[in-house]
Amino acid sequence: MKEIGNVSLLGILIIVSISCSNSMSVKSPDGSNCIALELNEKGTLYYSIQSHGIKAINKSLMGMNIGDPALNFNSGLSFVNAKESAIDETYSLPTGKTSRYINKANESVYTFKNKDNRELKVVCRAYDDGIAFRYVVESPGSITITKENTRFLIPQNTTSWMMDYVPQYENFYPKRLLDTIGVRPLSFPALMQIENKLWMLLTEASVYDQPATHIKKTNSGNELAIELPEDRYSVTSKWESPWRTFILGTKLATIVESVMVENLNPPSAVKDISWIKPGVAVFPWWGNYMANSYIDTLKRYVDMAAEMHWKWIEFDVSLVGSPLRTSKLWETTTWLPEFTAYAKSKGINVYGWDEINVLKTTEGREHVYGRYLDLGIKGIKIDYIDSDKQYAMCFRRDAMRDALSKKMMVSFHGETMPHGQRRTYPNVMTLEGVRGAEYYTFNVKGPSPEHNCTLPFTRNVVGPMDYTPVTFTIRPENPRKTTYAHELALGIIFESGWMVMADRPDAYLNSPAKEILQKFETTWDETHFIDGYPGEFVCMARRKGNKWFIAGINAAKERRVNIPLSFIREGSIAIKIYEDKPGEEMTNLNIRNEKVTKGNTLSVNMMENGGFCTVID
Repeated sequence: MKEIGNVSLLGILIIVSISCSNSMSVKSPDGSNCIALELNEKGTLYYSIQSHGIKAINKSLMGMNIGDPALNFNSGLSFVNAKESAIDETYSLPTGKTSRYINKANESVYTFKNKDNRELKVVCRAYDDGIAFRYVVESPGSITITKENTRFLIPQNTTSWMMDYVPQYENFYPKRLLDTIGVRPLSFPALMQIENKLWMLLTEASVYDQPATHIKKTNSGNELAIELPEDRYSVTSKWESPWRTFILGTKLATIVESVMVENLNPPSAVKDISWIKPGVAVFPWWGNYMANSYIDTLKRYVDMAAEMHWKWIEFDVSLVGSPLRTSKLWETTTWLPEFTAYAKSKGINVYGWDEINVLKTTEGREHVYGRYLDLGIKGIKIDYIDSDKQYAMCFRRDAMRDALSKKMMVSFHGETMPHGQRRTYPNVMTLEGVRGAEYYTFNVKGPSPEHNCTLPFTRNVVGPMDYTPVTFTIRPENPRKTTYAHELALGIIFESGWMVMADRPDAYLNSPAKEILQKFETTWDETHFIDGYPGEFVCMARRKGNKWFIAGINAAKERRVNIPLSFIREGSIAIKIYEDKPGEEMTNLNIRNEKVTKGNTLSVNMMENGGFCTVID
């Protein structure tokens, strides 16, 4: 580790403009990304970010408001030193876009002192695919944060895709010129295109004992500010802010393929992850709100899962006798052991469902988790959290930790977006935080083709997404606009440790796509973005072992996609392409047989709102 600097550097730093050549700058290993810090004449701290020679973030304010006046770091700062280091590690997780996570970055920790001789550290990391920084403050007692003053000054004429903020993150990502958005709360992750050359996904990572934050458009041009979901919060002894995270690249592939959010989290809390078994799941509730109340109905879903070669069923245990909110009837329902034994006999694992009001205490979790284990239930979906506040984030941490100690897997619904927590708690299979297929069962606006074609560039970049896809059945209360092939492709386009297939048994057992559905995977050794544009179309390839799953979805006018197959194995390979059937209804599918080789380019037509998929093995 290298240490540089002393207080006398302040005079130099004041007159040096923000650039990647000043004394407080960190460059990525390949030199493409850089963050630079600067103190002005009042001792106020600013930062800027440059990527591939383009300003991604113009000179922007840093700082925070802390209740203790001695911990005022908004002015009067002086530079103390910088400690430089390199991060270079590889690790594995049981879920995700890849089986091999590479965490490689240059890091500098900058220390400043205020007028009361108290220290602020700013940790800056520069990756080849982005930049991140966080604040660190230590104090003998508690530290109360009332505001984070971080700003993001975005260049003018930037195109954006981001949600208007809602606590459960079930909203749309409209395409908007950032300059035209008025003062309003907005959400991470926020995708932007700067100067029509540079892509940036703005988000946050590593949030466990403090609130998750969102952003707000200020009245100062293209400036965004950090917003807390509550007036204040406190931590003990040491405050490490969430990582302010900027995924950056000149190509959308850099955004889609990034695992930077996971890399910014602490290592796994356990060494043995062999018991963690992701997989395709079936979801009775989507087809019938009361399905979880009847053992015969549940058995039909188990039989379907077994025939489809899928591995899980979501049995919403506390919805026995209830369509939407938790009920205690399951505690006295006598057929539960019979059902879980039946599922086990068919090779199907079971995970359950309950809500935060039941699980918010240690005693509540001990009771439910314990009963689940007695019944042979191996995981739980936790619902109705609907908050970014500190209590909710601490609850999630405790729920993950307690489940990990009992070797149980976890899903969260009514949920904020992922912050990379599956690295620390690899038992986390998936999170909602998305307007998914459950909205087809409500009489409100459901997912649109444009929405589906935006999610791979926004929400699904930062972690697993429980959209509950592949809903072939057209619900009369809220009919979909996507084609059959589009729906089929979602099972490959979207990433989730539990890929929860929402439709009814007949929809899959009688599907013309049954053969490829039986091959579906949920975890990947590699992910390659092939082509696309947010809100219009996306095409990607994912590898599992020797198999390549290739899929595309479309929202704009009919288009032809060309896919060079340089990544497949040698030899002539017979494949089936599941694609749109021109001139037919949305319920129809065309299956085309082809032979391909490594040197071929695969061409597929996608109808408006259409899609395709294939497997090459």
